[in-house]
Amino acid sequence: MKGFTQEQVAELLKTTRENVANLESRAYVNIMRARITLKMLEDLNPRNEVVVPAETPITDVPRIILDRADMLGIKIVYGAETIYHLARKKAVKRGDHLTAPLRVRILPSGKIKLAKT
Repeated sequence: MKGFTQEQVAELLKTTRENVANLESRAYVNIMRARITLKMLEDLNPRNEVVVPAETPITDVPRIILDRADMLGIKIVYGAETIYHLARKKAVKRGDHLTAPLRVRILPSGKIKLAKT
């Protein structure tokens, strides 16, 4: 109950303040567990993943990611320039080409996670 003290909630529920504190504590733990579960499910969805192959010019990475996001119906929160800079930081590259595949997870929130493979 938002805006109420634990004592006020205890009076309304005809219980002790300590009991309300315990319930509140357990509720926070359950919320954190639910968030962790949702994050794990988000990360496990292979549909939302694209692997940019080695030898791909790094300048093509943003287009590949944005095209995949369009196919999934997800609006990416970053622009092409930001994606390019993120890819330059994470990718294994020689010159302007990837030397190892780059795995990209597109999250439903529109954010992306890049990882070396």
